[in-house]
Amino acid sequence: MGRGMETGTIENIEKKDCTGCGLCAVKCPKRCIAMIEDKEGFRTPQIDPSLCVNCGLCLKVCPTTSVADALYSKFERCYYCGIISDEKTLLKSSSGGVFGLLARRILDQGGYICGVVYNEELEAIHVLTNKREVVEKMYGSKYVQSRAEQCFGEIEYCLETGAVVLFSGTACQIAALRLYLGKEWEKLYCVEILCHGVPSPMLFRAYKAHLEKKLGGKIEEIRFRDKRKKGWGSEHRTCVFYQKNGKKRVYRPILPAYFSSFFYGLNLRESCYGCRFATLERVADLTLGDFWGSWKKYGKWFHEGISVVGVNSEKGKRLFDKTLNSFAFLDVLSEAEAIASNDNFLHPVRRPRERACFYTGIKQSGYRHVWCRTYFTKTYKKKTLSSIYGAFVPTKIRFFLHRFRRF
Repeated sequence: MGRGMETGTIENIEKKDCTGCGLCAVKCPKRCIAMIEDKEGFRTPQIDPSLCVNCGLCLKVCPTTSVADALYSKFERCYYCGIISDEKTLLKSSSGGVFGLLARRILDQGGYICGVVYNEELEAIHVLTNKREVVEKMYGSKYVQSRAEQCFGEIEYCLETGAVVLFSGTACQIAALRLYLGKEWEKLYCVEILCHGVPSPMLFRAYKAHLEKKLGGKIEEIRFRDKRKKGWGSEHRTCVFYQKNGKKRVYRPILPAYFSSFFYGLNLRESCYGCRFATLERVADLTLGDFWGSWKKYGKWFHEGISVVGVNSEKGKRLFDKTLNSFAFLDVLSEAEAIASNDNFLHPVRRPRERACFYTGIKQSGYRHVWCRTYFTKTYKKKTLSSIYGAFVPTKIRFFLHRFRRF
């Protein structure tokens, strides 16, 4: 599956293949590798030649090489769709709430959870914690590339002390963690978010700056998949929480170009278009995503959200089986049903031709460039009309029309 093992340093890896996982930086014995944002805002490794001794360790552990081939599970995969019974956790989650259910199970065992939260500057970072209030901040999709490598050493220490750890992240982050550890740990559970790709932190900062200028306040949180008003879905559920004149306020953008550009595949990291981990064989114990095929299978709109769960290892099966009594709805899926509306089970997102110039004008024109590049291109004319349709036509009416077209 992977490329052959090269000799040399991490500089041998082409930029378009680098996932920005940061493993090379934390593994370097001389600490001569720094993760620096490139012109698009994606973190990439840079070597200080005055410190490098050409040991080659950075390249030997890189997940983009053939060293990752041994990580893929040969387990006979099985699939489910489900909705958890805990309504509070379900409302805070992007889909069916399965991550929250798994996390609670680990915490009840005295274990630790490593997942993505926003820090005070609204940067997406991984943190390792056993505090429930911090774990709740991990609920919901963040839609920006996070930094995870700073947690790898902490996870290793917890495992060495006998603690149970659940790590949640993208497949490339899970591969990096497992390669960092260098061996299998029975008490480590890797839960993969079925990944469409990751936008850059620079773009997210530009979006935040645009919102603060537009709203005249300080942004405190951005929820991309907020269910409280329109229920489960994707593009038109962005909810912005901000402070203005000493008061907390809420803003819901009608056409959120940041999320739409993600949805269209325009703003992703170059390696996402060639992701080696978007395959039926997975590197995680469990894979979680939205079950977009639920409309077709059940002829029903799941307002509260519904998850698809891929069970990829014996360890993952044991953990998932312990949660079965905590679902309000659970059904077994065939592999064909699971992957029918989740392309990333099979292959990476297609690279749009507009991607080549998407990031070039952001520093000059700011967020206005993102809006124009997303909604005013020939390629995405139909998707733009679909976005407008989705923004102004209520979900119940759209679902009724969808069912009507079936007859």
